[in-house]
Amino acid sequence: MKHHRPHHRLIVKETKKYGKGVFAGELIKKGSIIHMLDGKKTPLTILVDRIISGKESIDDPFQIGKKTYIDLDALSRTFNHSCNPASGVRKVGEMFALKDIQKGEEITYDYSLIMAPTEYEMKCKCGFKNCRKKIGHVLTIPEKRREEYQKIGNVQRYMRSLLKEVKKNGSYKMPKYEIAALKKLKAHGIQ
Repeated sequence: MKHHRPHHRLIVKETKKYGKGVFAGELIKKGSIIHMLDGKKTPLTILVDRIISGKESIDDPFQIGKKTYIDLDALSRTFNHSCNPASGVRKVGEMFALKDIQKGEEITYDYSLIMAPTEYEMKCKCGFKNCRKKIGHVLTIPEKRREEYQKIGNVQRYMRSLLKEVKKNGSYKMPKYEIAALKKLKAHGIQ
């Protein structure tokens, strides 16, 4: 996917919590586009094979549709999660500032907003007062917080339709292709 790239200065450096992260090289005003999360569109079946072979980490792919992911480029892969994020993600991978982001501040987003309901989860290390302790799928975000995100447009296109489906049906049924992918990963000891 090729997108117009914003002109903000972004700096990759070590964080005090979890390896490398992306930091603002200048003040980024609330509402500004920060970065287009980019990479190669890749089907879930190919990503599962890449994860099993060790070419990909299970937490690297970025979901943009029910069966479609982006195998993120190096910079896009470096943005970290936070339960109290500085940025949001809308449309298809468009990162935007949820608040004024000061020069030197880490730019984070809520990973749970890009994950359809699944069994996968990882430990959260953000350390904020409102930390959920685990990064799970979109429905693990407390409903009030999810509604706040939706009001400010911090939800990608495909996730908006998924959340409408959940609201209409009262639940979410994991698709067969996703169940098959999880089984294949578990068979190889990956969870």
